[in-house]
Amino acid sequence: MTDAARDTVRASRGRPKFYLVMSLVLAAIVTFGFSHTVPHDFVAPGLPVLLQLHAAIFVAWVLLFVAQPALVVSGSPALHRKLGWFGAGLAAAMVAMGGAAILFALRADTLPFFYPPGLFLVRGTLGLAVFAGLIIAAIARRRQAEWHRRLMLCASIVVIVPGLERALPVPVMGPSWPFIVDGVVDLLALVGPIRDLIERRRIHHAYYWGIGAIVVGQMTTDLLSPSTLAAIMVHALGAS
Repeated sequence: MTDAARDTVRASRGRPKFYLVMSLVLAAIVTFGFSHTVPHDFVAPGLPVLLQLHAAIFVAWVLLFVAQPALVVSGSPALHRKLGWFGAGLAAAMVAMGGAAILFALRADTLPFFYPPGLFLVRGTLGLAVFAGLIIAAIARRRQAEWHRRLMLCASIVVIVPGLERALPVPVMGPSWPFIVDGVVDLLALVGPIRDLIERRRIHHAYYWGIGAIVVGQMTTDLLSPSTLAAIMVHALGAS
């Protein structure tokens, strides 16, 4: 075997470990962020069943996102594939319950004090749309592991934004906090392409689509959230 071939084999073996490490990093961000609110939320009386179910589905997604690359690393690809279809259903539930939670928070006026209703609606809705689109693309490319892994990673970076907002000192950041959060999301998304450049000497095309979708979602949010259209939509949804 040539040195180049050995390098290729060594790199291919290392890739699943990279996605496991990234899944653990994302899970740690979510856990740290929600540790500031979840204990209080769940002991508080009258927590709606809707939000309990939303939280349970979100936790299940984070656990599955860690378990899937762990199965590949441990040499259990068959179980990984079987759980993949469960993950597809879980992702659909994430989108449905996420949308319901956004609507509930707007109508019940339970938004954080620093979150304008228009920004909350647009940011949350577009985040779910980008997540859903990337998941669908990842499922369509499930037989192409290099595409599938990267698209799933990008999708999961999108969906940790609520946890990231709680992990960062958003209340003291001032009006620029959405841009700071987006910047951190972009930095997390760029870890993969940087690794590609180091390992493969080129960026896989999946990242152009995945990170492109993330950035387009962010730019659209910046454009729409302060608009009259967003205010009309908030009012039409019966927000307080």
